[in-house]
Amino acid sequence: MGLTPGLTIADRYIARELLGPFCLGVGGFIVVLAGDILYTLAEFLAAGQITLGVLLTLLAYKFPAILVVTFPVSTLFAVLLGVGRLARDRELQAFRLAGRSLGRLFVPVLLFGAVMAGVGLATNEFFAPWANQRANALLRRAAFGEAGPPVRQQVFFRDSGNRVFYVQQVDSGRRTLRNIMIYDPGRPLPRVITARDAVWESSVWRLREGVVRELDEQGFTRFETRFASLDLAVAVEEGALTGEERRPDEMTARELRGRLRLFRAGEQFPRLAMEFHRKFAVPLASVIFALLAAPLSLHVAQGRFLSVGLSIVLLFIYYAVMSIGRALGATGAITPELAAWLPNLLFGLGGTALWARVDGRWPRLGLPAPALRRLIR
Repeated sequence: MGLTPGLTIADRYIARELLGPFCLGVGGFIVVLAGDILYTLAEFLAAGQITLGVLLTLLAYKFPAILVVTFPVSTLFAVLLGVGRLARDRELQAFRLAGRSLGRLFVPVLLFGAVMAGVGLATNEFFAPWANQRANALLRRAAFGEAGPPVRQQVFFRDSGNRVFYVQQVDSGRRTLRNIMIYDPGRPLPRVITARDAVWESSVWRLREGVVRELDEQGFTRFETRFASLDLAVAVEEGALTGEERRPDEMTARELRGRLRLFRAGEQFPRLAMEFHRKFAVPLASVIFALLAAPLSLHVAQGRFLSVGLSIVLLFIYYAVMSIGRALGATGAITPELAAWLPNLLFGLGGTALWARVDGRWPRLGLPAPALRRLIR
């Protein structure tokens, strides 16, 4: 046993073999994805709508989102090349001589994929939403000049408590509201709150010069009282007022879950549900790719170019299935959950089937040699 509990020298050796191709894949795919962003914004740079400094800042903000996509792709690349190299140089046969099954040898490969998935999940939850929000705001200001209207008229929205809000005028610069009406279908009786104006601070509205009316079952006023000032907690994002609501890639999984509760019966539900599940499905693809690529690498051990070619083919199939799933989910042909997890499900079933068969089909090399067994352990 080595210094790491539960991991042998062989496990760490295999993990180190994956690290080099993984870093190479991360670097390569970052260049490709960053190049795509540069290509998209080249026209704005040439026209002087954005400066080089703004472009570099934008790329820095996009870096966490790029990493989330890059980790699964690089895991696939690393396993096909790393394990393929071990098989090509007969090192896997040496491990088998020491009494290790291929299933046991693939454990560090799966652990490697799990670690990358964990890093991807953390990046996608704690860094990417914040960075995407700033990148999109920077792009709007620099390229399109969208600072957002300081005053909006006739604003309707619903909060997570199912209350319906109407605001005649929203001044986002002064953070003031005029002519507010709130319908609260609470229990046991609904009520209507109206106010002449209000100011908002974070999630609290300070209503002024208003009336609270409780309604009976027929909708008639049962009780009425006036107020000079009333503080009301409003569980809604500021973007619902200012017209700059955050996109799904700018929200954490927790925030998306809250949005799903708010729009559970609306037209936006399928799209939001798919984006919520993709927050987990995309990073966890690292484990799925490791599961599939480990047994496949034994069949492409004859050359690195074959491994690279197979990586490209598998990625094309994966993202094709992802696109088909999103289209089917958007039209309601399948559930949003299935649409988001469909590529992982299909690739995971394929990897499991290959994993179950490969150990029996791999040549058995005889009884373990005591000296080799001691060396591996």
